[in-house]
Amino acid sequence: MRKLARRRSRETEGAFVVEGEDLVIAGLETGATARVLLVDAERPPDLPERLVRCPVLRVEPKLLADASDMPHPPRVIGIFDLPAPRDLARELDARSASGATGPWIAMDGLVDPGNVGTVLRTAAALGAGGVVTLPGTADPLGGKAARASMGACFRLPVVRLDAPSVDVAAELDAVRAAVPALCVVVLDATGRTPLWDVPLDASTIVVVGGERSGISEAVRAVADVTASIPQAVEVESVNAGVAASFALYEWARRRGTDGGGA
Repeated sequence: MRKLARRRSRETEGAFVVEGEDLVIAGLETGATARVLLVDAERPPDLPERLVRCPVLRVEPKLLADASDMPHPPRVIGIFDLPAPRDLARELDARSASGATGPWIAMDGLVDPGNVGTVLRTAAALGAGGVVTLPGTADPLGGKAARASMGACFRLPVVRLDAPSVDVAAELDAVRAAVPALCVVVLDATGRTPLWDVPLDASTIVVVGGERSGISEAVRAVADVTASIPQAVEVESVNAGVAASFALYEWARRRGTDGGGA
């Protein structure tokens, strides 16, 4: 189980570790495939029996503590299958066909897993169509990111374009060919267009950049709009989670004004 703390091992084994009752239950509720659940033999968690379709092993608390990377050992640890890869063009079409109108959030080079989890949680809470991870972004299914997402890693469509070998420009050009309405909006302090003046709908991908490196040149090259969030001049920038929140709140504001649906 310890080896699944490494991203490469997760990809090789096709599995990831989930710690804690809330996160395990979120996975089970969304139909994610659990391979095995390890539960505290002395303090068994209250898991919905109707959702559990995998072996459940009762183990000593010390074993859970040794396997966990949390400060306080959880009462349950689950090993889940990695979700099947998602195709961005198909996901955009599917969301539009369903009547959903929320824009997508893409993370470009977010290395801090806590920030990645926060963006996932924010996107799920505020109605984003889904999330895209671009190269340099921490694994959204790593332990810290998954916990910070508070279950959003299971509930939200996540399209993975984060392998180092991914040609972002080629990928987005291919999506644009399949979805002509695609609009890639980069959020950057240098943008001349205020966020309030850019399109935000189910065919929009709003890109937020890494904590230090910002938006990569590869993404800038395929952006339709570089937008900024108006703020006090003495403040350099806001972090990715806050930037994503602003974009989604602006979409929600327009939806309320226009009387549109979710």
